[in-house]
Amino acid sequence: MRHRACAALIENGRILMVRLTTETQSFWTLPGGGLNTDETFEQAVVREVEEEVHLNVRVIRPLYTKIDSSGKEVCFLVERIDTTVPFLGQDPERPLDQQVLSGMDWHPLAEMKEDIQVSEVLAALNKTPSLLL
Repeated sequence: MRHRACAALIENGRILMVRLTTETQSFWTLPGGGLNTDETFEQAVVREVEEEVHLNVRVIRPLYTKIDSSGKEVCFLVERIDTTVPFLGQDPERPLDQQVLSGMDWHPLAEMKEDIQVSEVLAALNKTPSLLL
């Protein structure tokens, strides 16, 4: 069991997502990944965003928590702390010839509302409308 953290970075009505592509599937997801030993969820989400999209972010607040057989996932609303432009990174736990990150893009929230993670993000934000950026 490995717990995960993911990030919702929303700017101008769009959410930043990464594309994961394996031999059997390809899909958009929020930047994030598993916690390292002795790492908090907050530390993990900041590290994962830096690894996957080369952005420095700070956590604003947790949005949702899901628990299943693979562990706990906590998604955080984050914001950039500098003017760095995002670009696709890589997973340091995978060899270069086995990378699964294949894309990065800003998606309009309205177009992604059926996505499992984005729907959870929107539900949490709708509870606090002032956070809809």
